[in-house]
Amino acid sequence: RKKAIYDHFGEEGLKDGAPAEFCTDGAWTPKYAYHGNPEQTFRQFFGGDNPFADFLTIESPLQLCGLHPEVVKVQDSPIERDIFLSLDDLYLGCIKKIQLSRMVINEDGQSSEIQEKILTIEVKRGWKEGTRIIFPKEGDQGLNRVPADIVFTVRQKSHPLFVRRNNDLIYKTQISLMMALTGFSVNVPTLDGRLLNIPINDIVHPTYEK
Repeated sequence: RKKAIYDHFGEEGLKDGAPAEFCTDGAWTPKYAYHGNPEQTFRQFFGGDNPFADFLTIESPLQLCGLHPEVVKVQDSPIERDIFLSLDDLYLGCIKKIQLSRMVINEDGQSSEIQEKILTIEVKRGWKEGTRIIFPKEGDQGLNRVPADIVFTVRQKSHPLFVRRNNDLIYKTQISLMMALTGFSVNVPTLDGRLLNIPINDIVHPTYEK
């Protein structure tokens, strides 16, 4: 009966009821409220399940996907560089400025050009070899991609007087056999400009440390 009403009066007939002359009991049919389930509607009108259910369902990817899917931007791999610092730089701290050239997208969003940029590194006192300094997204710009991070790794230059062992400085000096047996004093310069006089009163052997 609902199918006949739909064929004659369409969706409005289902919602508001059919006129009296169409109904055998002389009254309007009860209003039809759509329940939101297309499968149930198909069964009510055609007496069976939707034969096309295997080909197209309400959760079909064809209905969920937009015409223009969002482009997922992938970040470029990090750009790794070494920065060589002296022992004095690492002991006292300093400021290092590094100039680089990188590709930059212009305001039109399409063209690009090479620009110069200065990266400033504030070297902290006590930094060790292997310390990493990261500048996020400072690599080349490009369409549909995220610029790479630029990563600097600290490398310590050799020093003419000292060898670093963690946070200790090793100073080596040569002495005569007489000095080793009778005692002596040694003047040790420091990285901050002082001169330390260290008396040695022990008998010194080749691996002696003080």
